[in-house]
Amino acid sequence: MLKNIIKVSQEVFKHMGGLNFDEKDFQLAFGYELTSLKIDYMREISLEIYYKDIPIKLGSPDFFLNSKKPPVIIELKLSSSIQNSHRQQLKMYLVAIKRTPKSVISKVKYGIIINFLKEDVKVSEHTSKKSKKNNIEIEYYEISKDERLILIEKVCL
Repeated sequence: MLKNIIKVSQEVFKHMGGLNFDEKDFQLAFGYELTSLKIDYMREISLEIYYKDIPIKLGSPDFFLNSKKPPVIIELKLSSSIQNSHRQQLKMYLVAIKRTPKSVISKVKYGIIINFLKEDVKVSEHTSKKSKKNNIEIEYYEISKDERLILIEKVCL
């Protein structure tokens, strides 16, 4: 499954990276590429976010891949790198899913953060100095029984 996510991410960045698109544009392109690979998904589904056992607001993960084994949610970001706030958002969604057992997505225990580098440092010849920045970062997580995020794999492309 992660192999397909990497392939989709690379294709999207190849056509959109460094061109001043925003996160919503990347989401549309990502969805297009998932469809072209016949990967079933839902986009921005609504989740109730809880305080203890009381729902207090709605959240919307960018993608829910429901036909993949295991099912997974994906958050796309457009930043200089994956931040702790991105991980906290993913954790909030995974905890919310765990607390909603009647939900269609109740079997989701995995989440992926994909960050596309906001600025392409190689946009022109005079700025193409050797850069150690990765164009794409992918972190694949599992939520533990005690609601901790456990990093399964990290990929930098």
